[in-house]
Amino acid sequence: MTLDPDDLDGLDEAILDYFTEGRDADDEPWGKATPTEVFRTLKERGVLDDLGNPVRQTIQHRIQRFEVADHLENIHDTGSYRFVSDPRTED
Repeated sequence: MTLDPDDLDGLDEAILDYFTEGRDADDEPWGKATPTEVFRTLKERGVLDDLGNPVRQTIQHRIQRFEVADHLENIHDTGSYRFVSDPRTED
């Protein structure tokens, strides 16, 4: 089961943007993070202010939703997630 672009809202977009940052850089790792890391970074950047200030658990729930849809992978069930695919660009 994958998600369609129509299934996504602003928070989903921000999370996916975070996971794909640095994708085009040759020398920087990208695509791996924990829900806490995503939450703290989006909060520091002020992104969450524009999205109604969701709590960390909401970020975690969205990340888990991406995992169930096979867009993220929970690395060895550690709570650290790896980018797999972007539902915004899939056919």
